[in-house]
Amino acid sequence: MNWWGKVLGGSFGFMLGGPLGAILGTVLGHRFDKGIEGIKQQIPWHSGDQERVQTAFFTATFSIMGHIAKADGVVSKEEIALAQQLMAQMQLNPEQKQTAIRLFNEGKAADFPLNELLQQFRQECHRRKNLLRMFMEIQIQAAYADGSMDQSERLLLLNISQQLGFSRIEFEHLDSLIRAARQFGGGGQYYQQGQPGHAAPTSAQQL
Repeated sequence: MNWWGKVLGGSFGFMLGGPLGAILGTVLGHRFDKGIEGIKQQIPWHSGDQERVQTAFFTATFSIMGHIAKADGVVSKEEIALAQQLMAQMQLNPEQKQTAIRLFNEGKAADFPLNELLQQFRQECHRRKNLLRMFMEIQIQAAYADGSMDQSERLLLLNISQQLGFSRIEFEHLDSLIRAARQFGGGGQYYQQGQPGHAAPTSAQQL
């Protein structure tokens, strides 16, 4: 079963709270409000809860992809195509794709709360370093979608990686792996643990 349906049910954004919950609530709109109304009791959510982590990953991934795409001033068709490719790898249905697109567009806003969102995302992921690494791989790949990573995108990614706890050396290593994959025809693939060919997560077990 596609677990994104549970993530996008509405109430998870409410229970998540913070900047991630606010952005998800904005894009879900009326369905989000209905989800809040349907909550009968307060559920004791804590950082690290699987469904909460999944929601945070989904929200942060697509909104920050949009933020990076806008970093050089223009969102290219290649950057949009990469986001669509990721949606396909995640096996999103049409409604879920629309939510991802709206998150992407939210990330392009001038007042996008990047630092606050990253701080919460790191807290929600707790010690799941592999998940943070996958997130960084996706964002670096997004920066190369139009053929090259410009200086504004590089500085932005360095800031993102540092806020998520990666050293400069770790960032450069991920960057070199992705550049190598592009050079040898693997530009559409992501990495996991430094090995090419691992696609984006399609199930809860992969998170």
